[in-house]
Amino acid sequence: MHYLKRIVAVLMLVCLSLGCGLKEGVVQKEAKSYLWFTGNTKGAIVAIDDLTPFSLSSSNSDQNSSREKHYEVIPGKHTIVITKDGREVVNRIIMLGDGMTKEIQIP
Repeated sequence: MHYLKRIVAVLMLVCLSLGCGLKEGVVQKEAKSYLWFTGNTKGAIVAIDDLTPFSLSSSNSDQNSSREKHYEVIPGKHTIVITKDGREVVNRIIMLGDGMTKEIQIP
C-alpha cells in the first residue's frame, strides 16, 4: 500500500511540473495576404468587398500608366471589383491563404 501511494505522488508531481508554463512565450504572427495589381493601373478604382473604393494612381501626373501596386489584406474570401472610366474591367471572387500574394491583371 505504501508503494502505491509513492507511485501516485510521483505521477501527480510529474503532471504538475509538465503542465506549468507551456504557454509562456508563444507569439503568433498576424495573418497577412497581399493583392498585387499589375498592368494598366492608371485611373483604376478598386473596391475590395464592401470597403471604400480607392484609386491605384498615386497622382494625376503619373507619366507611366503601367505600374505595379501591392496592397495588404487579411486572408480569406474577397470580392475584387475594378473600374476604369466608369466601366467595370475586373470582377473576381478570390480566396487567399496566410502569406499568399494574388496577382490581379488590369487590362
